[in-house]
Amino acid sequence: MWKDFFYFSRRERQGIVVLIALIAGVFLGKYLFTPKVSVSSGVEFELSAKSENRETVPENIKEQKVQNSYVSDRPKMYYPSRKLDQQSAEKRSYYSPSSDESRASPKQNRYPVSEKLQHGTVIEINTSDTLQLMKIPGIGASFAKRIIGYRNLLGGYYRLEQLQEVYGMYEELYEKMIPYLQTDTSKIIPISVNTASLEKLKSHPYINFYQAKAIVEIRKKKGKLDNIDELYLLEEFTEEDLERIKPYLAF
Repeated sequence: MWKDFFYFSRRERQGIVVLIALIAGVFLGKYLFTPKVSVSSGVEFELSAKSENRETVPENIKEQKVQNSYVSDRPKMYYPSRKLDQQSAEKRSYYSPSSDESRASPKQNRYPVSEKLQHGTVIEINTSDTLQLMKIPGIGASFAKRIIGYRNLLGGYYRLEQLQEVYGMYEELYEKMIPYLQTDTSKIIPISVNTASLEKLKSHPYINFYQAKAIVEIRKKKGKLDNIDELYLLEEFTEEDLERIKPYLAF
């Protein structure tokens, strides 16, 4: 019975043969006429394309980066900002301006070069401004600003030895400038002990936080302090501390 199932007539057998031949022809044609591309050549093409990109495009980018770096670095080297100028001034040594510095452009010097004081000339340190201090041999703009800045913190100098406390002061410069200076203690601005806040008290270079707090506490208890003798009772102050701060306290 199975022979009847697989039995084909002559016409049917010819059709099957033709169909098989067509299928075989399709596969054979695809095999024969499809271009062969090797894996190695494809990889080489991709690598060559990448190498060409590296050699062409990055050259322009690299040149542009170099130019941008030069432009961005140039202001730092030749046109320093005010902040950078202040930082560099902190690192300078303090000496009389040389002839080369005197010929520097106004953009590099924020203060005009002034004539130095003649020997025997004396100025008062508590009322002098920056330009006057710069006339003292050996003092430049940066150091003059330091002297005035510390003077403002103190309330004024009551003796010239206090200049040794200015940041960066060294013995040679101190001895060089002393003959040109004098102090007027009447120009000192004292701190009102009975009204000054804690922040105001501790901002003074001679009063630390604990000493300022002790003054505020005893002021709360007593209501008002009459003289400096009452501060001798506080353990936060030594006799040396009080002698040093005495010219700056007002009761």
